[in-house]
Amino acid sequence: MNFISTNRLVDLQGQVAIVTGAARGIGQAIACRLADAGASVVVVDLAEQACAETLALIAESSGKAIAVAADVTSEKDIQRIVDTTVQTFGSVDILVNNAALRGWSTWESITQENWDRFMAVNTRAVFFLSQAVAKQMISQGNGGAMVNIASTAAAHPVRFKVDYNTAKAGVAMMTKSLAVELGPHGIRVNAVGPGGTRTPAAAPVTGQQQVGLSPEDLRKLGEAWFSRVPLTDLPAEPDEIARVVLFLASPLASYVTAQVIYADGGYLAG
Repeated sequence: MNFISTNRLVDLQGQVAIVTGAARGIGQAIACRLADAGASVVVVDLAEQACAETLALIAESSGKAIAVAADVTSEKDIQRIVDTTVQTFGSVDILVNNAALRGWSTWESITQENWDRFMAVNTRAVFFLSQAVAKQMISQGNGGAMVNIASTAAAHPVRFKVDYNTAKAGVAMMTKSLAVELGPHGIRVNAVGPGGTRTPAAAPVTGQQQVGLSPEDLRKLGEAWFSRVPLTDLPAEPDEIARVVLFLASPLASYVTAQVIYADGGYLAG
């Protein structure tokens, strides 16, 4: 990874950030970026051992971080994330809702159980963690910043992903709604919508056999996707998404709220 340091441009010293789904991919890149800028980071994922690599990367740059194993769909775990953060670092100043569930399925094969699971992870968890963090931020009286990870799927549907597309569209509208509600408290709420990104979670494995997709089919889908991207025929690197999140979380974006910024190489315009 060609790591372009931003620590002279963005100073998050004294800030405390929670990043969900931070064990790998975009979440890991975001956690590292925030730590590089001086923030203390709470790395949240399902299993604490899965966060070891992220913690090691942050430690290499002399950053501060702890791991919290949590299920973001659990009400008790959501409150524990906030409580542990405050007990360890004294405050919560930044929240990045990155944890997500992905997969492939035909519209007729989606069950109520699968649908509810997608909504629970990708949409409901975003709201209720934001709610818990907002209450803490308001009690602190210093405002704050929230960044939700949406997707280009919120604006342009991807085939075989009705549940995912719907959930991410919900995140985009939730972002704007919360920005309106929390603005009077000095809390900014924005979202980043990545396009195709080179991450382990983006590898189209889950459910591909169920929808009858062969490796050749997947290759063609990828080619069709990137043929719409004016900037390049390559996927984004996680750090390219993380740098947009860093901007939105920082004082550089002090007058930016209720926005969904699509970091997609121009895909939606292609």
